[in-house]
Amino acid sequence: MSRPRPPVPGFFQHLLLLWGLRLHLGLNQGPGKSRLLAVAAFMGSSAPGVLLGLSFFKLMRLPLIVHSNVWPYFILNLLCFVTAATWVTWPLLSAGVDDHSELSRYAAFPISPFRLLMGSTVASLFEPRALVFYAPLTGAAVGYASRHRLAAPWLAAVLYVLFALFCAAWSRVGLYTVINVLRAKHSARIMGGGMVAFLVAASFIPPIDTSWLTSVGEAGVGALDMSLIINAAVALSQVPPGFFGDGLGQLAHGRVGIALLEAFGLLFFTAMGMTVAYALLMRFHRQAGGRSGGDRGDGKDSDPFATTGSRFDTLLRREVLDLWRNPRARLLAAVPFILAILLKLLSGRDLFVYLLGGSADAWVMGGLSIYGAVVIASTFSQNTFAYDGHGFAVFLAAPMSLADVLRAKNRVQGVAALGMAVLVGAFYRVYFGSGTLVDFLCAMVAVAAVVPMLLAAGNFLSLYFPVKFHASLKRRDRVPLTASMLGILAASVGCMPFGHALRAAGKDGPGWQSVAFIAAFAVLHFGVYLATRPLAMRLLEQRREVVLRAVTRE
Repeated sequence: MSRPRPPVPGFFQHLLLLWGLRLHLGLNQGPGKSRLLAVAAFMGSSAPGVLLGLSFFKLMRLPLIVHSNVWPYFILNLLCFVTAATWVTWPLLSAGVDDHSELSRYAAFPISPFRLLMGSTVASLFEPRALVFYAPLTGAAVGYASRHRLAAPWLAAVLYVLFALFCAAWSRVGLYTVINVLRAKHSARIMGGGMVAFLVAASFIPPIDTSWLTSVGEAGVGALDMSLIINAAVALSQVPPGFFGDGLGQLAHGRVGIALLEAFGLLFFTAMGMTVAYALLMRFHRQAGGRSGGDRGDGKDSDPFATTGSRFDTLLRREVLDLWRNPRARLLAAVPFILAILLKLLSGRDLFVYLLGGSADAWVMGGLSIYGAVVIASTFSQNTFAYDGHGFAVFLAAPMSLADVLRAKNRVQGVAALGMAVLVGAFYRVYFGSGTLVDFLCAMVAVAAVVPMLLAAGNFLSLYFPVKFHASLKRRDRVPLTASMLGILAASVGCMPFGHALRAAGKDGPGWQSVAFIAAFAVLHFGVYLATRPLAMRLLEQRREVVLRAVTRE
């Protein structure tokens, strides 16, 4: 007698399996890995969410906010918009091409592609970044509900769940749009043309009026023109992300029917987002077969290594070409410029001038330059043996020292990060028409202080937390959470001199002493890099087989 066929797992079973797999990949389980350390890193990366949630919970319980007919709704609707915008744009800001692989990874499993997409979307809501992103809105919503009697508390919970699913769905749209662009044959031209079009379009949009900042003065928020806040609150409530905040307000006034309609509105736009995301994902997988991604751009008969004078020069040129042809590097290179355009479009510099005075340009220029350098240096240095696919196996088979390989990779990644920072700083000076030579030099030496720390940390993270990366973008294993946290720690240490110097300068703005202070730490950090590099080279020789198995495993 044949055994009965086992039942196909249900949706929730698939969801639990997917969460388990994500936890396994995120913690990088395996021999010698510390699960306790990984779990501690997970908790630590989620800890800021607790502080943010408590802060906004207390804010919504302040008497000034509680007894106002405008401020609670403005804060809720603004948080809804910011949370949704952050989720949707996060794939662009982080160059996130990690989460798309699950459909191809489990194509042979007894699960439909759409169910897998649904499970993956829901699972993304319980990652550390999600807990941080949703924390301010969660704290504000709970604080509002604690001070206002809601007509149907169950509907408030439904609205919150639907809002979370709405953000997750449209974040998938953003993610799959990004990977389709990265996978396109002419991805560099698409991104470059898109940025130019965005710059031209933004030039026709009038800047936001920020004159109200100077009208506050010592009179506090009472001096504000409340019609501005009211109009903003109403406008934010009429877009889909604002349905949650407006729904809470409707429940506080006993209008259950209107809140129910807004719940259906969130459900409708969530379904629309999932449909678009599924279509984009299937389009990616239909076009992904057999092509390595990105436009190579070199001629058919050209030999890029024909003019190199030494073996090390050949290694350098190879690393430059790999970085130039990497679609993710192109996306990362575009992000700081897009952020600068958005900053001017939203009159963000005026807000920084109001808060920081004469140091505003140094802070903003330095922040954008450091961001541009960090995303380039950390993304590739922390996975330096795998971002080019199976290139490490070629190095092992070639008659060369792996120490030269590491030096070449470090040099190219460091120069690329510094070059990126110079371009961002120059673009800021031309585009905004502000910032002194001292501001520019502060930003550049700040980058020079950050990059060595990133390279030093990246060398060891690449040896102890190697992950596989397919150049075709068909699959990329997740960087372990522990490695991500250690990389953030290294970047924070590198940024400390810049932050300390500008805080000491205050609103008067930095001077030449600020430049000298940051430059001294840049020299110190470069010394730390030089001191740790020989150890990394020795460990590379010892762990070469371990790294090879990690970056070439199937």
